[in-house]
Amino acid sequence: MAAPASGSPPRVSVVVPVLDEVRDLGRLLDQLRVQTPPEGGFEVVVSDGGSTDGTVELVRDRAAAWPALLLVPNPGRRSSAGRNAGAARARGEFVIFLDGHCALPRADYLVRLVELFASTGVDCLCRPQPLVDLAEEGWGRAIAAARHSPLGHKRGSEIYRNDPGYADPRSAGAAYRRDLLRRLGGYDERFDACEDVEFNHRVHEEGCRAYHHPDLAVHYRPRGTLAGLWQQMLRYGRGRAHLFARHPSTAPWSLLALSGAALLWILLPVLAGPARGAAAMAILLALWLGALLFEGRRWARPRSDSLRVAMALGAIHLGLLIGFWRGLPEFARFRGISKAAGHV
Repeated sequence: MAAPASGSPPRVSVVVPVLDEVRDLGRLLDQLRVQTPPEGGFEVVVSDGGSTDGTVELVRDRAAAWPALLLVPNPGRRSSAGRNAGAARARGEFVIFLDGHCALPRADYLVRLVELFASTGVDCLCRPQPLVDLAEEGWGRAIAAARHSPLGHKRGSEIYRNDPGYADPRSAGAAYRRDLLRRLGGYDERFDACEDVEFNHRVHEEGCRAYHHPDLAVHYRPRGTLAGLWQQMLRYGRGRAHLFARHPSTAPWSLLALSGAALLWILLPVLAGPARGAAAMAILLALWLGALLFEGRRWARPRSDSLRVAMALGAIHLGLLIGFWRGLPEFARFRGISKAAGHV
């Protein structure tokens, strides 16, 4: 698919950074293949970070019969580097980033994307991205429920907003005019998580306008195991520490408060004496576990998932906290402007 000539209708580049996504990527590519093309057409750029599970072969097989699909390498392996590698090859006026494990619920998704850019004149479009267990079973279903709980995700996040309107890009910015990506230097490749939040913070600081619309919702598959969720939260927590270092105004107050509470809990035997301290620790632990069990029962569908939802909430809290602590010693390395950005 050739790039449009100057003055022609806009076209879209869909950038999909992947690493070992063979389980879900085929579904996303099928959904993109049957998209109603916007005027000017679209292309799909898959940037692979060294997959060994058959992802590369899958993309090559599809690309043989689909000229608009392009596979590019991502030597940096991280999602941030993959976004930059894909964006560097993108030719569209508008660039949208999708993960390999998401699903598009409508066939006119890219048409609506172009229409919204044209009607609003914004630099960035935001989208809801609820977690949906596409298999509707087991841990995936429980983890999706936990992430929708007030104890499982930051309240007020744009990713759960369902009404259209101008928005803060920091929560859910996902599609951009290509010149904005280049002007801001792309994604900071020091980040292994939260690279999208970091970039969207710079979009916000640049004073760019953003618009949120439910027609752009994508469905994300949650982790399918408790161990997978734990590793994800460790990465997110570490990423939040790096984001805090890069942009002090993004101070994660909930994690800082949780860190203070955890430190106080650990020091209770010293502050209140062994007996009283141990009793206070037991009471606080019981209150926390009780809150998890209450929320598990409240959000579980079906109710038999209650314990799994509670365990998922516990993994979210502890994983984020420990990941955040692990990221703090690297604080100095993430201060200032990244020399890794600027490849787009």
